[in-house]
This record gives sequence, C-alpha cells and structure tokens, in this order.
Amino acid sequence: MSKLEEILHGFAGSYLTSQSSIGAFPAGHNGPYIDPEKPTRNTAHALFLLASIYAREPSELIKSAAVRAIDYLFSVEARPASATFYCRDKEGKDHCNGLVGQAWVMEALIKAAKVFDRPDCYKLAEEVFLLHKFNEKIGIWHRVEIDGAELSFDGTFNHQLWFAAVAAQLDKTPVAQEQALSFLRKVASKVMLYPNGVVFHGSPMGSVFDYLSLGLRRFAGQVKGRLVLKRRLADLYSKSVGYHGFNLYAYAMLKDIFPSEAIWSSDLIAKITDVVESSDFQSELVNSEFGYFYNVSGIEIAFAMEVLCNDKERAQTWLNRQFEYTCEDAAYPLTKGVVDKNTAMARLYQAARLKNDYEVKCGK
Repeated sequence: MSKLEEILHGFAGSYLTSQSSIGAFPAGHNGPYIDPEKPTRNTAHALFLLASIYAREPSELIKSAAVRAIDYLFSVEARPASATFYCRDKEGKDHCNGLVGQAWVMEALIKAAKVFDRPDCYKLAEEVFLLHKFNEKIGIWHRVEIDGAELSFDGTFNHQLWFAAVAAQLDKTPVAQEQALSFLRKVASKVMLYPNGVVFHGSPMGSVFDYLSLGLRRFAGQVKGRLVLKRRLADLYSKSVGYHGFNLYAYAMLKDIFPSEAIWSSDLIAKITDVVESSDFQSELVNSEFGYFYNVSGIEIAFAMEVLCNDKERAQTWLNRQFEYTCEDAAYPLTKGVVDKNTAMARLYQAARLKNDYEVKCGK
C-alpha cells in the first residue's frame, strides 16, 4: 500500500522525462474516440498536477517543468491565432474540442496563477473564457474555433458542465461566476436522468421554450433533436455510465465554489450520487469503454464522494477500484488496459484535487 501523495510525487518525477524541449507533454488521441490531439490537453493536465505538487512540497525541478509547460500554453503552437487553444485535428470536428478542450487548459492556468503567482496565467484563462458568447436566456455557451470564429452551442452536456465548473474558478471575473451560476440553476439542476439516476449523455439543455428566442427554425430544430435523443436513450446508456463520474466531478467543483445553492440538497444530487452504490452500475462501469479506462471514474467518483457526500470512506473505496483496474505499477498508475496511454497518464492530475490523502495499492 502507498499513500496517494507518494504516488503523485513519484509519477511526476518519472513523467518529467517525457516533457519536450518546448515544454509540451506527449499528446494522445482522446481515448476510445481515436481523435488525434495536439499536446495542449495533456500539457495542461500535467501543469495542473505539477502546480498541485509544488503547492504541497516546493521543488525547483517541479517549478521549472511547470514554467516550461506554461510557456508552451502561451506559445503559437498551442494558440496559433491568439484565440482559443488548438486541441485536436479530426476531420469533421472543431479544433477547439468544444468547450471542454478550453476548460481543461483554463483550469490549469488558473491553478498555475495561484501557485506560482503568475497573474498572466489568470489573464490568459480569463481572455479565452471571455471569447465565448453566453446565451442568458438558455444558460449555455457557444464554442469558439481556434481562429476566433463563433460556432454553434456546444451540444454536449458534460462539456457545458465542465466549462461552467472552470468558469466558476475565475474568482476575479464576476461575469464568469455569474454565468456559471446561471448555468447551474437553469441547466445543471434540470439535467435529464435515466430512472436509476445516471446522467443521460445526450441530455437536452435548458427549457425547450427558451429556444423560441432564437427563432422558429431553431426552436423546431431543438424540438426535433430532443425527440431523436429520447429514442437513443438505450443506445447511449453504456456511454452515460462511463461519463457519470466525469459529471459528478464537475458538480463537485461547482459545489466548492457555490456551496449555498439549493441544488446540493436536492433529489437530483441524491439520485446521481446514490446510483454509484448499486451493483448494476458498478458492473456496467467496468464494461464501459468510457469508464475507468478513459474517464478515470474511480478518481472522479472519489472526489464527488468527498465534496457532494462528505464521505471519506466511500471516496477510499472508489479510489481503490480505480487503481485495482488500471494500475500497471507506481510509474504508470493509470495505464493498464487503456487504449490511450499518453492521455491516461496525464489524467492522474484529477486525483490532485482530492482533499484527503489515501492509501492505495498500485501494482504487485
């Protein structure tokens, strides 16, 4: 058994050897999606991890690597048109990776700003956030392409949820927190669930009637789209299970910022946290390609148990499950059975948000 802190420190030490001369960490391909990604995402994840470690135990080696990662995120390679961050290269898809690609970089910059006293990092995160148009009526954001072009709404609920959770962390930017709170009240508090409490991956966002403000054609398209999504409930169930922890993690981030909101004592939160204890959910999660082997669900649910349920014992149990399924050895704690080792390694950063230290078994 090892302390989680020891695993994070040990992994960071070995991970630094993969950092390139320009500060980037190895790119992956977005797990089972096989979307070729730029190094931007994994460099951001690495920066968050390095900043978290440095905050607990300052080290010039860690700081130097973090500074090089920051330099990369400021570079033309990561932000070629001085607009949004360049996250992926996949024909038929945007290069910004919707809202979530930007959220991942913003959260790392916000963390680095605080830990390393880098107001320029905060300013960059704020600047990228402010590029994104917010619809006050519906409570959701548009995507912005890397050349600055405004795109349509991001239609994926978890993307909007994560963007809100990171926007809420821009504590010197009132409009960011106001918009995040609006999303929480108008959209996240009314998300569509399966009967057992799993968040529907294709959940429609906001009241359908709010889309009337966009014109009859857009309203009609929204009505039709929602009918199509309802017919896909069964098809999207396994994917929804795999993303359930990812959603819970973002809800937990929002609770950290807005602890007094009524949603935290609602039936919705009770349902989405209770379902993870069912044996059916747990077996389905193991079989979902989007669960432990991509979305590090054990780590995500552990954080949710800490914040949403104030239950350290349940957090420990979920953390144990993650390492049981994916720990190759201490140097590669999340890579066993995965299809995208580079992204899996980088996603260990999510464990750095856990508020307590835990003992976990990693490897033989």
